[in-house]
Amino acid sequence: MAIAAGYAYGYVYGSLVVQDSPEATLDNIRSSLRMFIGGIIGWVAIFVLDILAAWGLYRFLKEVNPRLSLATAVVRIVYAFVLGAAILHLFTVVDLAENTPSAAPLMNELKAFESIWSKGLIIFGVHLFGLGVLTIQARHIPTIFGGLLIFAGLCYSGIHLAREVATSYQDQLVKIEMVLSLPMALAEVGFAFWLILKGGKRDVVTSAHS
Repeated sequence: MAIAAGYAYGYVYGSLVVQDSPEATLDNIRSSLRMFIGGIIGWVAIFVLDILAAWGLYRFLKEVNPRLSLATAVVRIVYAFVLGAAILHLFTVVDLAENTPSAAPLMNELKAFESIWSKGLIIFGVHLFGLGVLTIQARHIPTIFGGLLIFAGLCYSGIHLAREVATSYQDQLVKIEMVLSLPMALAEVGFAFWLILKGGKRDVVTSAHS
């Protein structure tokens, strides 16, 4: 997911979408339509992988706390479907880029994508918070991951909730997100690498309170 997100959002979306210039954005997408479609494929991959991750994490942590593990998985699946609703707007962007001379409708679809995804990231933050609590409860997972995941969850939910209610402070929120992006990424990617390298080597997951 990190690779797909880096390509779809960091490279494709970041290269083609010019926030304050609808005309430049339309020209960029028209001239690089295959690249934009490749970005959509990346988003669809993220959608599918989010659902698989929710299921896998539930299976891995259900012995720690079955109810919290299930709730955390359900929250992530809800987030995935919110992301899916946002992705639909990108398909509309392709149609508009091919058939509409005006840049305004295309830009509206891109803004709708960003708005829906941002709301979804509030939910994703709740998922990370629950995941952090689960990892703290699990004996075999280093506690540092629990702290990092809780911190990342609070950051995701806090930043994107603030974007919804504090609309006059968007520039400041962008700067805050840039500062917090490193520990947020460290929490997700670090835990992912731990799961790959160590997580699957135990047959039974036990609770810290068992």
